Amino acid sequence: MADLEASRRIRDPRILPKHWMMVAASSVVFEDGKLLLVRDNQGFWAGVGGWVDPGESPEQAVVREMREELGVESEVIAHLRPFIAWHVAEHEHPISFLLFPHRLRLTSRDFTLLTDELTDVGWFEPGEIAALDMLPHVRSLLDERMDEWLAHPERGLSS
Repeated sequence: MADLEASRRIRDPRILPKHWMMVAASSVVFEDGKLLLVRDNQGFWAGVGGWVDPGESPEQAVVREMREELGVESEVIAHLRPFIAWHVAEHEHPISFLLFPHRLRLTSRDFTLLTDELTDVGWFEPGEIAALDMLPHVRSLLDERMDEWLAHPERGLSS
């Protein structure tokens, strides 16, 4: 008979430490050939996004983050391939995160920075993005996926 408690015990991170994996969701919003990005308080640009709260789906998280950060409603129109950012921070163990990017449609372009985390919002053509300051994992995501996103603007995982 299967022993659930024994299985949980051997997976305890204190016994079998590997690394910590945090779960995040991000937006990919293209309009008129430009990508929507926000700049954080440290001066780095990225798509709107954030951590997935307990009990929340990545889809719910990215819609919530768009509302919290820019004050606009949005809807998920496509699920894009997940991205793993390895070793983005060091703690007792390396910390990585699993990012679920989603293509969103906005209900408005009337942005209001509603958080103390952001200093600016802008629309950028793909050729302008290389000049922006970005954290290494954000740069990797955009470098790795931008051509894919542009080649199939309507496509998500289900296409």
